[in-house]
Amino acid sequence: MDPREAILARLLIVAGEVDTTLSPIRNESDPAAANLPAVILFDGEETARDTDPRGRTALTTPRLVDMTPEVQFRLKAKDDDVGTKLNLLRAKLIKAVMSDAQLLASTANGQAIRYQGSMTATERGRSMEGGIGVAFTFTYAMRPEALVDTVTA
Repeated sequence: MDPREAILARLLIVAGEVDTTLSPIRNESDPAAANLPAVILFDGEETARDTDPRGRTALTTPRLVDMTPEVQFRLKAKDDDVGTKLNLLRAKLIKAVMSDAQLLASTANGQAIRYQGSMTATERGRSMEGGIGVAFTFTYAMRPEALVDTVTA
């Protein structure tokens, strides 16, 4: 299995377990259309690190890749407690991700998960709606020869 997909699939499970009352969703570009309250995983960007293949072929040269997905919690709540709830979800997610054995095992050295930060957003409607996005960077080893052959798949 592609390490990228394995990490993202597990991250959605871990994020969903932070609060099982939230609908787990992946890559919903319009959170307002999502079934709120929700936890939404955005696959994010990835960048391959520069490496010196030392004469090896591109197909057999493992590359370290930094992938930065974002988990968003979107709530409908009373304006008195939306910020507190979002901060609690953020804290629970950070602890859950940084200590998850399966996520850690999917990284290049078994510990290559970094918390990158978070950003909040609130909107006023009939009630206060809020969201927080929490980003992590996962470094994994991509082995091109182990990926699915897109010609025959």
